[in-house]
Amino acid sequence: MTISMSRVTLCAAAAGTLLFAAYPVLAQDIARKIETNPIEVVPAQRSEILAAGGADRLLGGRMADPGEWPFQIALLATNYLDPSAQSQTNAQFCGGSLIAAQWVLTAAHCVVDENARAYDPRLATVLVGATNLAEGKRYRIEQIIVHDGYSPVTFDNDIALIKLATPATGQQTIALTDGSLPDESGKATLIGWGLMEDGTAPVDLMEAEMGVYPRQACNDGIRGYFRDGIQMILESQAQSMHIDETAIRYAMEVIGAGLGDPLSERMICAGTPTGEISSCNGDSGGPLFVTTDKGLVQIGVVSWGAGPLDATSFCGHENAYAVYARVSAFRQWIKDKSGV
Repeated sequence: MTISMSRVTLCAAAAGTLLFAAYPVLAQDIARKIETNPIEVVPAQRSEILAAGGADRLLGGRMADPGEWPFQIALLATNYLDPSAQSQTNAQFCGGSLIAAQWVLTAAHCVVDENARAYDPRLATVLVGATNLAEGKRYRIEQIIVHDGYSPVTFDNDIALIKLATPATGQQTIALTDGSLPDESGKATLIGWGLMEDGTAPVDLMEAEMGVYPRQACNDGIRGYFRDGIQMILESQAQSMHIDETAIRYAMEVIGAGLGDPLSERMICAGTPTGEISSCNGDSGGPLFVTTDKGLVQIGVVSWGAGPLDATSFCGHENAYAVYARVSAFRQWIKDKSGV
């Protein structure tokens, strides 16, 4: 589906950071597309879309069957909740996976404040056992554990654990990869309640199958978007700063040669070359998993994505795919912190 499902559309983030300060107007436009605070951004988006009558719409995929994928959880912004189950449809801002009765795996960027510190557990509520967001049972959070190496600039080590105040007994959990499964090839499944490509906000859980690709595929595509974004900024300022075309071409040769790989070895590249299947705002923290002869196994956590600087849509861009935290890289950390 183009559930175009990504939490972050990080247009020219890494390479363009220094330019943001020089060109604040353009910086504001870029920042609009970077979901660095989903607990505030996504519920506001959902509330606006659903109030306007935005309906579920499938683009190349389908709704999950009722009760399907019971290990998927929704993170809800507590201040959007009231006693009614219907309030849950606006409150969702990230996803996660139940890996044990009392433990949820999610993305670090879903559960940190503007200083990249774990936020007060009372600010979020975990919804378990829901396919439709107006279903399920709410659980209070006892503790949030964010990886010490998490970077809000590069989204490296974008992983976190949530300990529930009471165990979600009787709920199906998902197994985590032990590193023996290939995570740079094959097919995987993505699920979540993230924004659709047409801007609508689904209330029903969405699912899609996608390819898993070598990191180089994402590195090449995203690096190209970063380069194009920087060139666009330079060209927009060329007249006022008296920069001629030759100088811009030369500058871009230097910048292009100096752009490093956006993905670290702790990240997975997945999606489709056309961008028709991807992650989007609200899917962050959710699981990317594969089917094995021993059952379902999670290999990734929805983390971030990229696209053109002047894109009108949040997610799903050609040759950009989407980026996921590589679960195998954090398997020992997860065990050390949770015992799972």
